[in-house]
Amino acid sequence: MSLFSNFKKVKKTAAIFFSDISGFLKPQRVLGIDIGTSSIKLVEIYKKSEKMRLENYGLLETKNYLKRPNEIIQASGLKISVRETVALLKTLLEKVKPKTKTAVASLPLFSVFITFFDLPLLSLRETVAAISFHARQFIPLPPSEVSLDWLKVDEFENEKGIHFQRVILIGIPKEIVRTYQQIFKEAGLKLAALEIESLALLRAVMSHNSLTFIVDLGAVSTNFIISQKSVLRYSGQSDYGGAFLTQAVARSLEIDPWRAEELKRRTGLLATAGESELSSLICPFLDVIIGEARRVKDTYEKTSGRKVERLMLLGGGANMPGIEKYFSSQLELVAVKPFTFSGLEYPQEIEPMVKELNNILAVAIGLAKRKI
Repeated sequence: MSLFSNFKKVKKTAAIFFSDISGFLKPQRVLGIDIGTSSIKLVEIYKKSEKMRLENYGLLETKNYLKRPNEIIQASGLKISVRETVALLKTLLEKVKPKTKTAVASLPLFSVFITFFDLPLLSLRETVAAISFHARQFIPLPPSEVSLDWLKVDEFENEKGIHFQRVILIGIPKEIVRTYQQIFKEAGLKLAALEIESLALLRAVMSHNSLTFIVDLGAVSTNFIISQKSVLRYSGQSDYGGAFLTQAVARSLEIDPWRAEELKRRTGLLATAGESELSSLICPFLDVIIGEARRVKDTYEKTSGRKVERLMLLGGGANMPGIEKYFSSQLELVAVKPFTFSGLEYPQEIEPMVKELNNILAVAIGLAKRKI
């Protein structure tokens, strides 16, 4: 789909084809940069022949939003701050010191228009005409102000035996594209492409033949993705994330939000006797996110006639102790572990951190893989 630490810490021209071949033969290096709501994640991947290697990575996280919710990088209803994002990105680049300036960046779901709808199985020309009609209904912007893309994600037969296709329609406001271009230019980087974070994530995680429900737990929002063989089937979003849980703990225990965040990350739902109250505080608020996840799952199963079989948790929130088991029991799905480092060589010295980085760097790795 065409869309837009150093370790210490639908045609192509012949010209384009041969350009791709030359790029395949020569070593390639690219940055995958995931600009989230409260952090920026960066990976540098090097490819030579068929081998890909994680050369570098970095993570810059701001925690000011825990006390002042408006001090986040970006969120639904809040425009990304060019000046602050450039400053954070420059700081991260200064620490990581990558060897390339070519980058692929993520777009959060809340910054784009995305919808799924079903159409009879038509010819390509008829499908394009139908999608153009639906775009005018679903996207509240003039055609001149939005870049449109679409993809057929499924085919099925209804109870009357009529063949249908499920289409995902994506609209990206051109203002958003210009903003990201400005950010990367001022940071001294060459922006090669923009991609929705959910699509990048699917490229990174190990493919499963079974329908898999992916929950990407961010700081201030959570993405829900249903996929099969790394193909997006359905998606949804919640405006609640890890910060929602942290604020609940801080208010209930009357402690500093930073202390509450530390407790949540360290003990989570596996609190010992002295901190047993913590899990009882977190669960009711976590149930709110699970309730929205269940609605997305039930909607897909009802409309498609298919049953979701597996659960996969990703994002920084997925590292909270006990959360995978709780999600699995509440949604009655078998949990599977993602492995975003699949097909990537990496230095052995980061092996102790791979389990945690596996969840945190998924989108950034998927972005880099898109380019190379």
